[in-house]
Formats: sequence, C-alpha cells, structure tokens
Amino acid sequence: MRLLIIGSATDCGGAEAYALTIATSATQAGWETHAAFPQAEANASLRQAFADHQVSYHPLDIAETLSRGVQAIGDVCLRFVRTRSLLLSLQPDVVLVNLPWADHCLGSLLACGQLRLPTAAMFHLIPPEKIPLSRSRLRAYRWMRTRQQQWLTNSEANRSLLADLFQMPASALLCIYNGIKLPSPEDYTPDRAALRQAVRHELGVPASSRLLLTVGRLVPQKGYDDLLAAIPPLLEDDPTLRFVWAGEGEQRQALHDRLRAMAIDRNVLMLGHRSDLPRLLQASDLFVFPTRFEGHPFALLEAMAYGLPIVTTNASSIPELIEHQTHGLLCPSGDSNALLHSIRWALQHPEQMQLMAQQAQQRVQHFSQEHMLEKTLSVLENLAVLTVP
Repeated sequence: MRLLIIGSATDCGGAEAYALTIATSATQAGWETHAAFPQAEANASLRQAFADHQVSYHPLDIAETLSRGVQAIGDVCLRFVRTRSLLLSLQPDVVLVNLPWADHCLGSLLACGQLRLPTAAMFHLIPPEKIPLSRSRLRAYRWMRTRQQQWLTNSEANRSLLADLFQMPASALLCIYNGIKLPSPEDYTPDRAALRQAVRHELGVPASSRLLLTVGRLVPQKGYDDLLAAIPPLLEDDPTLRFVWAGEGEQRQALHDRLRAMAIDRNVLMLGHRSDLPRLLQASDLFVFPTRFEGHPFALLEAMAYGLPIVTTNASSIPELIEHQTHGLLCPSGDSNALLHSIRWALQHPEQMQLMAQQAQQRVQHFSQEHMLEKTLSVLENLAVLTVP
C-alpha cells in the first residue's frame, strides 16, 4: 500500500515528530511511504530522519502565510494546484494530512477531496480562541468531509473545539491520543546519582543545584513569559536553582534578552534542541510545563514515563492526562502567580511530589506509542479499501 503524508510546517515540532513516527511504522509494516512538506533550513534534520527510515521525501511548497482577502484565496488555490499535481504523480492509496494548526492545509485537503482520495486529516493543535471562518470556508470543509475523508484529533478537548469551530457533530471526529514509546528497563540509568552529577558537570552548574526542566518550542504558546515572572521570587528562596530549557523557536533572542535584563541569565540555561532528553529527565528534580494551550503534549508524556515530578497547567487536554495532586500539580494557564506557588510547593514537598510522579508513571502506560500506531494505521488501512462509487 502506498501512503503519502502531507504537512505544511517549515520547522520541527510535535506534529512533525508524529508524522515521522507514523511514517516509520508504516514502512516497517511493508507500506511504500512518502512524505511531502515545504523544504526549509529549519526542517533539514526532519528530512534526513525521513530518509534514514526509508521514507521518500517530496518538496511541497504549501507553507502557510498571513495573507488576507483575494491574496489568501489565491494562496489556497496555489497550494491546491501543487498538492493535486503531486497526488496525480504519486497516486497514493491513502493520504494522511498532518495539520499543525486547525485551519492549515486547506488547499491540500481540497485537492484530496477533488480527487476523492481516501484521506485522514489529523488536527494537532486548536487554540482556545475561536478561529474566524467564513461561510464559504465552512461550506468547503463540510464538502470535504463527504469526500472519503476521516478527521482525527488527539484529545477530547480538541474534539470539542473542532466540533465548535467547523460546526459539525463531535461524533464525526475520531480521537486517537498521542502515545510515546514507553521506556524499557534498559532505558533507565541504573546509577541515577552518578547521572545527576554528570549532567550538572556538563551544564557547568553546582553539584547541589536542583534542576527544573522545561521542554518545548520557544514560542508564546508554551508560556515561557509566565515562567519568567515566577523565577526571581523562586531564586530568592534558593539562589542555587537552575532552570533548564530544552527547545528552539522564534522567541529565543527575546527571551535571552529578557533573562539578561532581569539578571537571571546565569540561572536559566537555554540548551536549544536536545537529542538526550531521557538523560535530562532522569537528572532533573522537577518538570515545569507552563503551556497556555496544547494538543496532546509528547513532552509531558515523556516526563511522566521517566518518573519526573510535574508542575503544569490545566490547559486544553492536560487534565485528560494528569489529575491535580494525584499525578502532579495543575495551575490555571496564563497565571504566573499560581505557577509560582505551585513550583514553590513542589520544591518544599519532594516526598509528596515523588509519590505523584510514581502514580503518573503508572498513568502514562495508557498512552503508549503502540496503541496510537495500531489505531492510526487501522484507520488508514480501512480508508484505503474504500471504493469510489
């Protein structure tokens, strides 16, 4: 079976990691797998990863722009033409359109619909503020759903938001939770104390420092501004604290400048993209995830899997993962004062936080990569056998 995965992103985030995971699994199952998305410097490593897993890459210039009015219509038409040309050339049995944002990839979805190709559309991220959609655009989405398309999302919170956004019944959307490859016993470092000291040495911080780890793109959605406001009073409590940020993004320079202006840059380590997150998770004392909205965050699942105590927000799907004071601490999203008090309480009560972390480690067993892949590939297979009337 020939699978084509289409995406519009020019960088690498959770949605793109999802696409790579699906593509890799499909290839291992014996499918002929292709991926098409814009070619950009920021996704060079992603393109290489697809190649390493025997997935054929096709440049597809469908990156989203901020155009409006007639120009926006023209851009959608151009993306339609480019996608349609690729579809006619490859003739896939089934298509997976991977949407990093709710209203992206309209031209590609229209092309799949016009050719009546069996298509699954995975909606990863839906902001809580409703996206304005015109009547004509809503009609286009309604028409596409009649053209052998199955729409998917990764949480019940997203399913509700999508149903409201597209004015459709929630039952027409299929929820498949994101899942991670759960660590095996070999993935855990046997000498945790030695690892903690080694990581602190590598980072150039005192051996006694407690590390508060945050993993995520450096973008406004992830709530770094809220965390910035909480850091100075926490450092007054304990000047040896170190905040470790793993991720890249558009806010890097602005955040760096603010850290220097606040004279806390020596206490916040901006590591950029890291390929050794399991080491960081096992060497840290607390996972801080101040996000303002999410799809179904892989980073949080990984922190749960490695037994790291968690402070996060009640944004979007997170309460579907974590029960407050059972698996970690939840605070209102966008509330820096509540975030401060939650982190402070966590640091003052390590034994209670460790108990929550152990319960979170049990909870995350329900969100395995194996389950996600089984359900997603089943959807794709079922779509592929549909016949055009």
